[in-house]
Amino acid sequence: MKKTRKLVALLLATAMVASMAACGSKEEKPAQEAPAAEDTADNPQESEETAEPADDTVYDLKVSGHPYIHALASVYAIDQGYFKCEDTTVDMYSGGPVQNEAIASGAWDVGTTGTGGIVLGAVGYNLKAIAYTSPDENTVDLWVRPDSPLAGCTPDEKGVYGTADDWKGLTVLCATGTSCHMMLIGLLEHLGLTEDDINLIDTSVADSYAAFKAGTGDVVALWSPFGFQAEEDTDWVKVANAVNLGIIQPCVVVATEDAIANDWDGVYAYLKAYLQAATELNADPEGTADLLYDFEEDQGISLSETAAVKEVESRPYASIERNKELFTVRDDGGCEANDILLVFAEFFEGQGKISEDDLNALRENGLVDTSFMEAYMNGQ
Repeated sequence: MKKTRKLVALLLATAMVASMAACGSKEEKPAQEAPAAEDTADNPQESEETAEPADDTVYDLKVSGHPYIHALASVYAIDQGYFKCEDTTVDMYSGGPVQNEAIASGAWDVGTTGTGGIVLGAVGYNLKAIAYTSPDENTVDLWVRPDSPLAGCTPDEKGVYGTADDWKGLTVLCATGTSCHMMLIGLLEHLGLTEDDINLIDTSVADSYAAFKAGTGDVVALWSPFGFQAEEDTDWVKVANAVNLGIIQPCVVVATEDAIANDWDGVYAYLKAYLQAATELNADPEGTADLLYDFEEDQGISLSETAAVKEVESRPYASIERNKELFTVRDDGGCEANDILLVFAEFFEGQGKISEDDLNALRENGLVDTSFMEAYMNGQ
């Protein structure tokens, strides 16, 4: 039997990892109108870095994302004319697996995805992360109804309600292969349990929310904005969350293998536009919350104005300086961005989502392409 890996220990040790790997069903929605960009002087640390000369080239690249905040910067960049492309629609996918499946047909070239999306995409399609964006960990949680025995427990030092005995046999609604699933596994390991000790129902986050509201299951795993909906519209109790468990869950800017090989300049233009948009959105949280509210409504997701503010506060875009740190190549050929993603590749291999050969290939070839951030750092 394969040796069980300790996800939480791996995640907490990420900063110490010295990776030798090379760092080297769809629903389409049109990008909506965005308000005029705010003066980037509001962010003195990065406004000069993102003040790029206008690029009038129109690129033949298709942009994708999920209907959440990390895709908002893509929409904003196109609306503001920072990235000019023949197809101005940002195609939205419900999650990483279906987004990755669309790579084979050439449906998209660049965009954003979650941790699960990049790991599985790297295995199946040689997808590469080229930057980090808004993180997940602050808004990935487990919830129960108020009449659950867990709701009356005293949380432990990790903010987890209940003991191992309390959790055994519970039915948990959770989208597998996602950041929600990683958080659930981290919780089970914290309690000394495995998935065999619970009843896991694999369903999308949106469907999980609706099903739990209708009475299905004992526990539900949610990410934002559904967790914010739960806070406002229900009396559910949050019994665990990723950040208290010490689990880092980045979202990433990605490019397909074909796009990198055939239009490196176009991918780089998209990245620069995305970073500029992200910087401006970070500098104007109030305006970004308004824009996010409209964006989510356009995607058919219910989001209150209060929840939009919380989302912006909880999931700021990774700064340019942070991206430089993450994608700087060390003397051993690795980089921090790759180290973090390899931790999750270990998780997927341990859960049987990828093979040991797949994991070894990721260690050898890496999940990131640092050439774009290197060019950015060099002022190209």
